[in-house]
Amino acid sequence: MNGKTVRIPAPLSPGDGIQLAAPARFVTAEQIDAAAEVIQSAGFEPVIPDGLLARDGQFGGDDAHRAHQLNSGFKHDRVRAIWAMRGGYGCGRVLPLLDRNAYVENPTWLIGFSDITALHAWSQNLGVASLHGPVANTFKNGTAHNQKRMWELLTASERPIGAPVVGGNLSVLYSLLGTPYFPDCRGAWLLIEDLDEYLYHIDRMMLAMRLAGVFEQAHGLMVGEFSDLHDNTIADGQQIDNPFGQSLPQIIANHWPAEKPVVWNVPVGHGAENEPVVLGVGTDRVSAWTERI
Repeated sequence: MNGKTVRIPAPLSPGDGIQLAAPARFVTAEQIDAAAEVIQSAGFEPVIPDGLLARDGQFGGDDAHRAHQLNSGFKHDRVRAIWAMRGGYGCGRVLPLLDRNAYVENPTWLIGFSDITALHAWSQNLGVASLHGPVANTFKNGTAHNQKRMWELLTASERPIGAPVVGGNLSVLYSLLGTPYFPDCRGAWLLIEDLDEYLYHIDRMMLAMRLAGVFEQAHGLMVGEFSDLHDNTIADGQQIDNPFGQSLPQIIANHWPAEKPVVWNVPVGHGAENEPVVLGVGTDRVSAWTERI
């Protein structure tokens, strides 16, 4: 990526602890029970930290509480992975409060997507791989292939070589521009996906990233699913029709360097498919995703 050595958390072994966390939105007791059952069924030990049911507005406790839960997982002897229960919004608020030394000294798998992109970016900048995949609350909604793939990636002892993958949710990446937490994209595949955005918002975010030089640094672009997009039209609840005039592929083509590769229709995002991907290292799925076009 940039000459930095990437550390990969140790493969999970049967009986290892997987801690549930609520770094963004709050969770319910029913959601915790369902997630614990998934972990047990996969052969691992669910770790439920004290205060997981905390709530502060829409958050799973205040910023200090949510950061403390993550930090305690980094230091826990039995915890080999931390699985976010939900996304939503909130992970970016805890980044300055995370114990980077504890995390780097004994890397723990971070698992999730959407708002968890902020934690992934933090991890990649520390030179530690993480798993972009379903949050615990959406795991059962995934395909059998993607469920199996997640456990395969977490227990694998070997990793593919090649350009690493970084990124995740476009809106979260956009919110990190200009901060110390934006992921290092040099020589990497940049993965993007999003949900419930207006087309002109997508254009704004792509423009900002192009002007910031992100696209010039990256090796290539992986375009995941962009679900439930809107336009400035009466059909989307506006009072008058004022369509943006460009489709998602046109927006991307207007901003992405023409000479750099793009892989379309990557099965990652908020839709029916959300294939897990290890961030910070290469992937052996590029050819398979290219064939989907």
